[in-house]
Amino acid sequence: MGARIHVEDDFIRIDGKRELAGATFDSHGDHRVAMACAVASLGARGESAIHNSETVAKSYPEFFQDLAKLGVQLSVE
Repeated sequence: MGARIHVEDDFIRIDGKRELAGATFDSHGDHRVAMACAVASLGARGESAIHNSETVAKSYPEFFQDLAKLGVQLSVE
């Protein structure tokens, strides 16, 4: 997406940009990563895809349905 992400021990620092670009992500089975990538994608230029996005069911099963209710265009592949 164009942001720089620095992970160390117990923190994450994200140095973003004014305009993010759509990207393909893999949540690696982490519901928090899947939701964070989805939210970041809302402000990105272009399309994004999230592999293993079904993991959001762990903490927020209605997450994608709620995004759709807000007008977000989603597709399932």
